[in-house]
Amino acid sequence: MTYLALGLSLIALMWAWRLGRKNNDLKERLAQANSRVYNLRRDIDEKLQQAEQERLALKFEILKLKGDLKVTPEMKIGEVLATHPLAGQVLAGFHIGGCSSCSVDNSQSLGEAVAVNGRELEPILAALNTLAAENGDGRVSPVHLKTPNVQLLF
Repeated sequence: MTYLALGLSLIALMWAWRLGRKNNDLKERLAQANSRVYNLRRDIDEKLQQAEQERLALKFEILKLKGDLKVTPEMKIGEVLATHPLAGQVLAGFHIGGCSSCSVDNSQSLGEAVAVNGRELEPILAALNTLAAENGDGRVSPVHLKTPNVQLLF
């Protein structure tokens, strides 16, 4: 009877060891799959951001060709902020004002502020000029906004 119990316990130990190895293998495969999903999501986000920037650049070119530009590089930051209630949020999204590391003076021109902060002018002008673009129901389209990359969760 003892030999039977020892044999069964040995079989149980071998079975547990085998299941532990399978568990570790599955954990490793899951970690690899999660890594691939993370990389794919990051690539998709980068492509979406790049497509949005290209869309804004094209929209800016259309506005420039039509002569419908409301915000120009020569405008003062204070004037730009007065053009639309969400203009400050758009500027903060491009790190032009809105935080201590990228603060700007309201009497500074938009072109100067962009150059000082090392940003590209055309996407910012495109975002500001398309800010007032409305949907059919009269609401401002959220696609035109670039919001700050800081998010508070409560």
